[in-house]
Amino acid sequence: MASLSSTLLARKGQARPAMRRQGLDHFSHGGDDLGWNDMGADSTRVAMPAPAPAPASIHEPVVPDAPADAMPTVLVERERLEAAVAPPPVVKSVSVATATRLRRETQHVGKAAFTLRVDADRHLRLRLASAITNRSAQDLVTEALDALLTAIPEVEALVEQLPQGKRAR
Repeated sequence: MASLSSTLLARKGQARPAMRRQGLDHFSHGGDDLGWNDMGADSTRVAMPAPAPAPASIHEPVVPDAPADAMPTVLVERERLEAAVAPPPVVKSVSVATATRLRRETQHVGKAAFTLRVDADRHLRLRLASAITNRSAQDLVTEALDALLTAIPEVEALVEQLPQGKRAR
């Protein structure tokens, strides 16, 4: 059995190979482009005419009335109303000694597991707040829970009524 090579196939089909061999540089001619001649013997180049210039616009350019970075009046008014209605956040500062004492007091206390299910929007906001403040989400939720429980005086009154053994679980 004979193997079929590109030269044998080209000879039998009366066609030339599309790419010349690398060792035969002295046989190349000007119509050959790096060994590829896919279009056959016709290697004449046709000059393309330059495209016509674009016609001048007959319309005047549109100029915006307000600068592009200006906020819409609705958003400005909404921010003004939110600032008037919402009280400024209260930030309670704690001394280093108090923070150390609180850490020491709560470090050895037994902790209970708690699962909190929140919607996707709240979960995203909690993760972003955690990243911005460089605090864990658990710390943020615990602080918010402490603030809520402190704001409800009835809870503390009920805790005081519990027997001593039931208080710290």
